[in-house]
Amino acid sequence: MEVHAHSHTTRKKWTHYFWEFLMLFLAVFCGFLAEYQLEHKIEKEREIQYIESLVEDLQEDTAALTSTITEFDDHMKRNDSLIKLLTGTDIKDRGADLYYFARRASRSVRLALHDLTIQQMKSSGGFRLIRKQNVSRAIIEYYNRLVFIDYLHGIETAETDEYRKMVLDIFHPVIFNNMVQPDNTIVRPTGNPALLSYDPQNLFRLAGMVSYITNTRLGLSIAETKMREAAKDLILLIKNEYKLK
Repeated sequence: MEVHAHSHTTRKKWTHYFWEFLMLFLAVFCGFLAEYQLEHKIEKEREIQYIESLVEDLQEDTAALTSTITEFDDHMKRNDSLIKLLTGTDIKDRGADLYYFARRASRSVRLALHDLTIQQMKSSGGFRLIRKQNVSRAIIEYYNRLVFIDYLHGIETAETDEYRKMVLDIFHPVIFNNMVQPDNTIVRPTGNPALLSYDPQNLFRLAGMVSYITNTRLGLSIAETKMREAAKDLILLIKNEYKLK
């Protein structure tokens, strides 16, 4: 009978398994670190992209705010002239000016901010990428100013709607319609067109409504002036914090 010899495999020491585990752990850990560093680098690049785009929006906002503030100032000057005409003694001699200022009074100015970047940041969760808390806080405070501006616009809309109803009793609708040009601008009517009514009570009530609209637009002008200054301050803060040119 043959006797078969059994070969014995040398048992590995526990230190061998320890080093295998350690090498595997280090490989996984280093891979994790590399992935973390890459993700951190990508997020930092996205932060800079958002910040640079936001600065461009703020610069455009500054120009838009300057434009609407100027228009509000023009509106208030015209409305002051209209109030003086409605309450003046020479009202029957100033028909063309009355129609012109009254037709312009119902037209408002709407602020159109360039908020594409901030909307993208909100929808994609990009706002969390803004690491500098003072910048993040200033951005939030800047856009929160729109709440008060929208509130004043709501008041102005209601006042303007009421004004439009009141002018129907005083100004001839055909003359109003003929004053509007194809490009939507308004021109003075020729001659000295008469009003439908010279009743003092109606004229003074209309002058009072014009005064309300003027005061609301003054509030809008002040609020937008403060927002323009906030935009400039925010641009300066961002450039200083992120070392932008």
